[in-house]
Amino acid sequence: KPFWLQQPQQPRFHHRLVATMSAVKILAVLPALAVAKTISVFGHKAPDTDTVTSALVYAWELNERKIPAAAYRLGELNPETAYVLKTVGVDQPPLLDGALEPKTPVAVVDTNNPAELPEGIVKAGIHSIVDHHKLSGLTNSEPLEIDMRPLCSATSILYARAKAANLTPPKHIAGLMLAGILSDSLEFRSPTTTEVDKVHAQELGKLAGLDVHTFAEGMLDAKAQVDHLTPMELLKTDSKVFTIGGKKLRVSVLETTKPAAPLGKQKALVDAMKALVAEEKIDDCLFFIVDILKEGATFVAGSDMATKIVESAWSVKVDKASGTVYLPGVLSRKKQMIPMLEAAAGKSEL
Repeated sequence: KPFWLQQPQQPRFHHRLVATMSAVKILAVLPALAVAKTISVFGHKAPDTDTVTSALVYAWELNERKIPAAAYRLGELNPETAYVLKTVGVDQPPLLDGALEPKTPVAVVDTNNPAELPEGIVKAGIHSIVDHHKLSGLTNSEPLEIDMRPLCSATSILYARAKAANLTPPKHIAGLMLAGILSDSLEFRSPTTTEVDKVHAQELGKLAGLDVHTFAEGMLDAKAQVDHLTPMELLKTDSKVFTIGGKKLRVSVLETTKPAAPLGKQKALVDAMKALVAEEKIDDCLFFIVDILKEGATFVAGSDMATKIVESAWSVKVDKASGTVYLPGVLSRKKQMIPMLEAAAGKSEL
């Protein structure tokens, strides 16, 4: 062929350049592929209403942000949470059981305490944390997104985030957000409640098409339905482990509008506390039955050590005959029980 019809030969560096550009394109896709892995969203063990609803809500938010996410629970639902999900028409999230594999992408809500999270959490790929508790020792190897605020519930924080991002939650998500606020604030009775939470609740009630007080009453009635639970289940319904004064203590709280029912099982509860301490190899278990309507807590003594701890923290005397003491105005583990126990530990050995 005449030279003007021949295909020009490409210089050798051209082939290397094409290969390099192809590699760059592939590498550019890899971060996107990593982000595309679905993030598992969950709260703490012994899940309460706020931890389950906030996992569902945060998974919704992440998906709205084009970050694939799915909600999970770390235990069975309590009666109140089951009532909430049925009322707003949402299926319960699947159970996440067993240890996490290293680098598993996760997002944590309603806690930052590694003792309340799955085994392997420290080596997981923690994408973010949304919480309303104090810092509790969770560490990881990479930077992450954290949103911690002194609001009454994780769902209240998530609603604030949605508003800031101009995201309007659909009816069922608004219902979940409202439920978390009402549950953790005991319908605004708890000292953890802020004016912001009250405003959020009213706005969410309108978005969800729910009367706030009626919904709260239904939740409280469901919360009181514990007759079918064993003493051990009652202790674990809302229970967290803390290290206070060098001692590992499980602090269990039962919120109810009908305290007479669980108090009628006192002997069995004491036996269950002793069994739980031996099983978990902890120092002790403290059990408080919160009377939501009367706005106070009854401490049920399970041991001499537990009795001394509570007497020291609140400057009270546990009645030897009944093995109980009533603590007026005590409703919140986060804002009242734990700070009082820690303050007592700071003054003397528990």
